[in-house]
Amino acid sequence: MLYKKTYLALLACSLVACSKSKKNTTKDDDPASLNSLSVSIEGDINKQIHLTGTDVGVGLLGFTKTNLKGFALVANVIVNGKSVLTANSGLATIPFTTGVEQKAAPGGVSQSTGNSTKNYSGMDYFLFYDTDPNQKNSMTYITLRQVQDTANLLKISGEFHFNAASSSSNLSDACTTEAIAHSGRIPMYNPDVCGATKLRVTGTFTVYLDKKTQQP
Repeated sequence: MLYKKTYLALLACSLVACSKSKKNTTKDDDPASLNSLSVSIEGDINKQIHLTGTDVGVGLLGFTKTNLKGFALVANVIVNGKSVLTANSGLATIPFTTGVEQKAAPGGVSQSTGNSTKNYSGMDYFLFYDTDPNQKNSMTYITLRQVQDTANLLKISGEFHFNAASSSSNLSDACTTEAIAHSGRIPMYNPDVCGATKLRVTGTFTVYLDKKTQQP
């Protein structure tokens, strides 16, 4: 399914861009040690995640005096050395304008139980739950609350939210037949017939960036 492939590529991109520094660095050496991220997941999964320091995943392709490029936040819960729950906001270029909600790419959640993994994506939310043809309810939304110079660092605080859904990779005959019978409907599929599930993710964050790496 095209939407799932797009989501997985986006998730991989955000995780590759995600920068985490070594645990033994000091706050003077690594501004990431000052970072914080709180995420609330409600719906098919109910979980609160609170991370600080270098445990906060920050995807960033670069930043200038006016914006963040390829910015994303990743909360990764690790148990016994294995990732069991990951939530990531969608990638976005965010201008340094506070108090204005900015649209980003769809976000996602991944939960591993034993040898199985269940993925939730904004793309699946559009297919099964979103009634807006422009995917308004399937995107990530980020609002910056504070952009402040602090000595050699740039402090950025804000919040984000997104919807995501999960479905079987192999849709049942009943699911596809019902969708064909209602061709042109938004959303395309009936979640009850197809066995889809959904969740909502909200989060707040504070990240510090070294201004030495700021681009012109």
